Amino acid sequence: MNLERIHQKVNNFKKVGRKSVIKKRYVDLKLKEKYTIKLLVYFQKHGLNDFSMSKLASDFNISKTTLYNHFDSKESMIDAAVVYKLNSINDYKTVLFDKDLDYFERLRKAMLFYCVQIFEMSRNLLKEVKEEYPKSWHKVVLFQQQMLHELQDYYKLGQRIGHYHNEFEVDLLVANDQSFFLWLSQYYFPEKYNHDIVFIVNQYCRLKFEGIREKLNKR
Repeated sequence: MNLERIHQKVNNFKKVGRKSVIKKRYVDLKLKEKYTIKLLVYFQKHGLNDFSMSKLASDFNISKTTLYNHFDSKESMIDAAVVYKLNSINDYKTVLFDKDLDYFERLRKAMLFYCVQIFEMSRNLLKEVKEEYPKSWHKVVLFQQQMLHELQDYYKLGQRIGHYHNEFEVDLLVANDQSFFLWLSQYYFPEKYNHDIVFIVNQYCRLKFEGIREKLNKR
């Protein structure tokens, strides 16, 4: 073999060695959703501060490679879990604008669905997302703003069909709901209410619809 052919083989070998290997990320949307649900449950139970890919893989009885096939970082896992929960909560709209339901019953059921879902997400988890993961928290804020906008449309509909006076400021009703949601999500929540979110929402809606004045018997 002459020297020229030897050099040619060496150069070909170098080209092959420099050839980049592009890793393809395996995407199975159903499987990713399954892991996302498990992540959400895990985060609600254990929080966000003390977990690693190794610990998650061990707890889920899968390899770290399998996790990395679907999530490229811890942050992407947290974001996926938050987005999944928000998408689930978003179903409140189907109730709020369900024409087959009584107008006031729509609000009660929609708020009940929303509040129970948020409550299950846990205030501790929301607090950690807010403090440590601003991009994911921004999605929570946008979702909350969207719901308040939907409630505004709901109350305006109530004005058009005669349930509220036209001169009444709808924004006041929305602000009242916003304060209720804020109270419900506060970190130091009254312990006596911790296990009875349904009672709280029903009482709140009763207050909105019936007021707090006691009707006195006529003498």
